[in-house]
Amino acid sequence: MKSVFAGIIALLIIGTGAYPQEMTGAQATLMQFASFAADKQLEVNGWTITMKEKITRNEADRMKQKLQKYFNDPVIINETTMNAEKYTISDSQKNKDIAETYSMIFPENKLSDVEMVYTVEGQGKPSLNKLNQKELNEETRRFFSKNVTIFTCIKTTYNGIIDDVLVYEKFEKAFDVVTIDVIDENGWTSRTGYTKEWDQSIPTKDRLMNSQFATRTLGGKTNITIGTPIITAEY
Repeated sequence: MKSVFAGIIALLIIGTGAYPQEMTGAQATLMQFASFAADKQLEVNGWTITMKEKITRNEADRMKQKLQKYFNDPVIINETTMNAEKYTISDSQKNKDIAETYSMIFPENKLSDVEMVYTVEGQGKPSLNKLNQKELNEETRRFFSKNVTIFTCIKTTYNGIIDDVLVYEKFEKAFDVVTIDVIDENGWTSRTGYTKEWDQSIPTKDRLMNSQFATRTLGGKTNITIGTPIITAEY
């Protein structure tokens, strides 16, 4: 019943374009981004939540066993590159609308810690309503400590050429963002900034940042990706 109620609330939020300041957690941040996109007539194509934390190699070995027992029907992939080994596990029986993956990256240097990464992603706006913050919190407590860094990202598209500078100015105003840096290269633009809206941040030069707004115009469409603290690529 709670999940159904949360889904209804999410639909109302996205439909009206109201910013859910009273909500908390990664789901709330994504809803804020989705609401902003709806206001600016941007179509939500997909979203991602990524959790990252460094763990020792002994902890990583124990985590492998824990994850294998956690999933009902685990799919395990081992990859080796020149600099690291990557262990990935997912559950083939999970909801196909939302994909969940755990990864551990073992550096070639045996003295280096292992990076553990959890990624959950969905396609399109409807999948946002199936994201359960309570379950997400349980995942965090089960496999991560309080030191985990949580990244959220939403991908949107505007069917046409849009003034990305104007859209970003509205983003600055909506989330009280102070711009730190702007990179403009061959039709791709990235703007980073800081806002008190979100707790987590990462250092950059002599300042902290926790927002990134990237745009690319290609084939008559404008793609806008928003992330906090930064936009993360798939591992």
